[in-house]
Amino acid sequence: MKQLFAVVLALALSSPGSAQIPAIKDTIILVVPESDTVTTTTSTYRLSASTNPLNKVTVNGKPYNVYPSGAFCGKLDVNIGENIFAINSISQTGSVRSKTFVIKRPKPIETTRADTLAIEDMMMQPYEDLWLNEGDMLQVQIKGTPGCIATFMNDQPMKERPSTQTRLGGIYRGTYKVKATDTLLSQPITFRLTDSTGRSVERSTYAKVSFKSHQLPMVGVIKGERPFLNTGLGQDRLGGHKFSIINPGIRVTVTGKVGDMYRVALTDNQEVWIDEDFIELQPTGTFFPSSLTGSIFVEPEGNLDVVTLSMFDKLPYSTYQELEPSRIVVDVYGATSNTNWITQQLTTKEIKDVYYQQVEKGVFRITIELRHKQIWGYEIVYEGTNLKIKVKRQPEKLKLSALTFALDAGHGGDNRGAVGSTGSLEKNVNAAITAYLKQLLEEEGARVILTRPNDANPRMVDRYLTAYRGGADVLLSVHSNSIGLTGDPAETKGAGTFYKHIAYRRLTQFVLDEILKTGLDTLGNVGSFNFSLNAPTEFPNMLIETAFMSNPEDEMKLLDDGFRKELAERIVDGIEEFLDYCDEE
Repeated sequence: MKQLFAVVLALALSSPGSAQIPAIKDTIILVVPESDTVTTTTSTYRLSASTNPLNKVTVNGKPYNVYPSGAFCGKLDVNIGENIFAINSISQTGSVRSKTFVIKRPKPIETTRADTLAIEDMMMQPYEDLWLNEGDMLQVQIKGTPGCIATFMNDQPMKERPSTQTRLGGIYRGTYKVKATDTLLSQPITFRLTDSTGRSVERSTYAKVSFKSHQLPMVGVIKGERPFLNTGLGQDRLGGHKFSIINPGIRVTVTGKVGDMYRVALTDNQEVWIDEDFIELQPTGTFFPSSLTGSIFVEPEGNLDVVTLSMFDKLPYSTYQELEPSRIVVDVYGATSNTNWITQQLTTKEIKDVYYQQVEKGVFRITIELRHKQIWGYEIVYEGTNLKIKVKRQPEKLKLSALTFALDAGHGGDNRGAVGSTGSLEKNVNAAITAYLKQLLEEEGARVILTRPNDANPRMVDRYLTAYRGGADVLLSVHSNSIGLTGDPAETKGAGTFYKHIAYRRLTQFVLDEILKTGLDTLGNVGSFNFSLNAPTEFPNMLIETAFMSNPEDEMKLLDDGFRKELAERIVDGIEEFLDYCDEE
């Protein structure tokens, strides 16, 4: 593909327009599937490709619409077995270019044959190493010959699930409640399956299980860059749902482990999870994290207003915001109120009121009510064992010329992002739009920081640090969207804006309203979005998905330099609308 397209890879962010590509040659470029042979478990698969825009295209004899860019796309039906697809691109003179690819779809999992006695590897649980504490439930599962007697771990019984519930016969499940006297240490779970003749077969898990009632709970100390707690063990392309970003040095209570994730007890009734890379276990006998709270002080500090809660331990916390009136809420876990007064200086400019309550055992809540309707950012840190909530004041001048913007062109370097049907790369489109944004904002007198000023792919934490250390007032991350491998790229298009914290939603709404004036369809305004650059509370931030690279109509717009400039202009207009909104008190 690179030989057929002279794609401009250099990100000339100082001179917009770097994402243009030359005319398509008289050939077939297959973008999705990404190779001539792929395997899927789904009944449909996306097709994205391109050819000469004057040609006619068929796939297995079915005609496809060819867009002015040469793109053609669709959703292919995939049957079980080997599916052969032949693309023919027919020129005006009748010459034919052809390309063939194969999509394999294996048979779904079937019930184990009744004439064999077997326990299979597939569907065996647990599939990750476990640390379990007294009272925890060990849940196990195997797939094997149906109609047998199944046991695990010293003849603990398992029950075969009805095939009406599992679609398969021979799915056996069992549970065991860990006792204080159990001493299993890093051992696999062994299963036995016995048929009606008395024959039996055994098989063990690859995962190893430890019953650590005599060692758990333990104390861990948080470490690493931008460590965070996860709400649960769920995963998707954005990772697990983040409960809270916290500080290194905080002490937590560890009560178990699944795979590489430690379980952390925040209270008697609430648990979260943290990656093993973010925690260092402490020796047995280390005191568990807890603290009485002392006095609260509210005072100005430079260009910030700061709330200080005195404690004698570094405890975990979480935060959220409320609107109308605007409030910052911080919950501190393991803290018990012994706060008998709040000293609030009259010279604070952003903080209006501060109050607290013990909402439950081990949860101390601080609520900070602000003077302005827009929250402009706040940071939670520890100085010694004192918790500090540093609140940014609303800028005195709500003008572009008074603000610093961090611009993040999504992807970069070896991370190309989405690929359009013509072979265009998202990273270059993002860079071109960002270049126009930089130019327009600087023309208005704004200061601009680029999180990636060249064709590189900085870590997300480094992109954040560039914005934070550069004193950003607002962070904008520019991306172009794409559908997955099972949808129809011709049907999904449009722009969307994304936020995590409710305090920053208004910014995303104003920007989306302006972007839609370009004529793009709307994907919508998406909240609670688990994207790394939506996580900071330190400044208003947003992710902009300008349009769909996977949709040929959107792709043509994104490759048009005039349209990219118009997008940037609309984004700037949206920011100005947001600033006007903030100025209306």
